[in-house]
Amino acid sequence: MLNPEMEQKLQHAKHALKGATSANIIELCKRYLILLAEYRSQLYELRGTSGIPSAANKDGIDTRKAIRAAIENTTQERNRTQLLLLSFTTVSGYEAVEIFNRRRYEGHDDWELRASGVRSSGNSGRNPMTIQQAVEAASLLRREEHIAQNAAHAHKEAQV
Repeated sequence: MLNPEMEQKLQHAKHALKGATSANIIELCKRYLILLAEYRSQLYELRGTSGIPSAANKDGIDTRKAIRAAIENTTQERNRTQLLLLSFTTVSGYEAVEIFNRRRYEGHDDWELRASGVRSSGNSGRNPMTIQQAVEAASLLRREEHIAQNAAHAHKEAQV
């Protein structure tokens, strides 16, 4: 362990993210990204320390290799979390329509994006949703879908 206190904070943040709700997942992603950036910065500082020998320490672990591996793992985790966050926060009108149709939102699979907003031909009597409303609803659906997948994965792992 290179920094046990920070690694514990990261584990708690990752665990919180796995147990997130659709209401708090964006905030938990942001917090996790902040911790990952802080840890990565600390690792880079350690890597630059000239006092770290390349030979194995008393536990038989090559410290430089451990730092390099921790940087790589932290970078991969950061990239995954950034992509996850972006998937929740950068939904376009076209993506909203695709999500609505795939999920049969409000019982319809014929959603269309128009200049006036997003509407289903089955809702011809109703005003269309604004594009912003559609994007927000699609973002929520995407978050709920991610959380349901996490819950199913966790349930599967618990059975093994």
